[in-house]
Amino acid sequence: MRSFLWFWLKQWIRLRYSSVPSIRPDRLLKILAMQQAGDWLILDARTTAEFNVSCLPGAVSIGDGEVIPLSGPLGKASRERPILVCCAVGVRSAAVVNRLQERGFRKAVNLEGGLFEWVNQGHQLVHVGQPTTLVHPFNRFWGLLLKPHR
Repeated sequence: MRSFLWFWLKQWIRLRYSSVPSIRPDRLLKILAMQQAGDWLILDARTTAEFNVSCLPGAVSIGDGEVIPLSGPLGKASRERPILVCCAVGVRSAAVVNRLQERGFRKAVNLEGGLFEWVNQGHQLVHVGQPTTLVHPFNRFWGLLLKPHR
């Protein structure tokens, strides 16, 4: 059931946001391991409640992603700096990447499958600087996409 849901969700995101580039969690892990701290700007488009449970190391919360703050880290970001946008499953972050592209941020990418796929693949998040695999399920339906041990 979970793989069926993932398949259709990813297809819908690709159709809805066809111009939005994405990066798979395994590829992102390799890239981040080779980069120096701060090379990528990581934006989290989940709610504050979700972000407070866990996030990618170094991520900056932009709330629910409805309004993209052009101050703070993004305001200082070069339009050529790589930007990763993530959310729970990749829908909200794809919308944010789409809006960033419209504003000239050419190197913005969406985390395919979001943080759910990240933790489902065994990668860690952080909570108050400490490693964790806990992730906020957003709601009961979306929580179906998380492996049961999460």
